[in-house]
Amino acid sequence: MKVDLYFSFRSPYSYLILPRIVKLRDKYGIDINFKQVYPLAIREPEFFKGKNIFTYFLIRRIDYVKQAKKNNMIFVKPNPDPINQNLLTGKISDHQPYIFKLCHFCQAIDKDKQLDFAVEVSHKIWSGFKNWNSDESISESSLKVGLNFAQIEEKRIANEENLINEIKINQKEQLEAGHHGVPLSVYKDKFFFGQDRFDDLVEMLKKDGLNYP
Repeated sequence: MKVDLYFSFRSPYSYLILPRIVKLRDKYGIDINFKQVYPLAIREPEFFKGKNIFTYFLIRRIDYVKQAKKNNMIFVKPNPDPINQNLLTGKISDHQPYIFKLCHFCQAIDKDKQLDFAVEVSHKIWSGFKNWNSDESISESSLKVGLNFAQIEEKRIANEENLINEIKINQKEQLEAGHHGVPLSVYKDKFFFGQDRFDDLVEMLKKDGLNYP
């Protein structure tokens, strides 16, 4: 059984679903096809028009904390935010010093290690780890999952255009699967949008023989 997981580094809900997805893979043998996409702020910046800390972000943050507690996870405001955005106005800056480098670095990693890397870095981002974006921090996260930072960084720099195209293909396939949001889990012809749809995904897998309690 194979599940496509569409993931964004800026999505708290993507972070919150990761431990359960890893459990599906490691304990129950589900093939997880990790497919990262750029954050919605990059893909659809118009989505945030008229949204600010009072009309959107504060309400979401309250739910992030609630869902993190429910899943025995940490949630803290990132330092820095992967996306340079004014939360008072919702305006997204033209200058984005973090997200592209991170996304392209992850895309340069061998496919079977991308999920593990995402777990390590997402934990740093959403647990308030200061300067998670530094080369030293990314190198440490890489090493934890058996990766060589220098080799991947060299690959990122040399193949950036191809890596961008790969992410764009993921985004096209995400829309074809039925939704633009993340996390998006897709099994066969069904999609499950949001970390709160994980149980629905499991129920469908169980119908096909997954032995899940």
